[in-house]
Amino acid sequence: MRAATQPAPRDLALLIVLFVILWVVLDRSSSLLGSTSGEAGTLVCAIVLAAAIVIEVAAYKKDNREAVRFLGFVRPDLWWLGATVAFCAVLLAFFPVYGAVTGTQLAFDDNWPILAVGIAAQGGLAEEIVFRGFLFRHLRQTTTFWRAALISAVPFIAVHLLLFATLDFPIALAALLVSVSLSFPLAKLYERGGFSIWLPALLHFVVQGAIKLVVVRETAVSQMALYWMVLSALAPWLIFLVPERKPSK
Repeated sequence: MRAATQPAPRDLALLIVLFVILWVVLDRSSSLLGSTSGEAGTLVCAIVLAAAIVIEVAAYKKDNREAVRFLGFVRPDLWWLGATVAFCAVLLAFFPVYGAVTGTQLAFDDNWPILAVGIAAQGGLAEEIVFRGFLFRHLRQTTTFWRAALISAVPFIAVHLLLFATLDFPIALAALLVSVSLSFPLAKLYERGGFSIWLPALLHFVVQGAIKLVVVRETAVSQMALYWMVLSALAPWLIFLVPERKPSK
């Protein structure tokens, strides 16, 4: 991998155009299917994956299998898989701790299993295909980790600006700050996990989906959501402290 060079302007322009097309596929498919909260998430994910494969085959001359693997559908590094699962478990401990400290009664949404699958497919996997599997992966072929992560963070942040149109300002601002902060740990997980899409998709799902699956009284929703967003923005940076696995002798 030529990590020290920069992508040629023509290549970068093509990549941006193709990324925009892929994002439009994600955005329009979720909108047309009424999948604002992952109600049709598996179908949205299938559409996005198909579009990404077509783009890889048509624009980058890969065969179907090569395209799927390039996008990150490979077995993750087991060390980083364990670290990601453990980290997500610790992150989810926020909810029982919050309930115990504040005396807030927490419950699951009645349809939480179906909703969880949809959010995992759409908010986790489909979004990660677009931002990490496609955009970050192509950038990382020709530049450093931090430059690729920074460039791919810009559109990730931009699309979250739309939240200001649908959410209260404090919640939308917190969600925007989460997207700014989270994009770098997600890129780290993607790369260190062996360019496997499963690890950032899992963390993305937990951050985005957990708060949607928990039901509390209306007066406590905003406060809990703000605490969760602050935690989601700051805690994932601990991933950078995870030591690399020592090579076996």
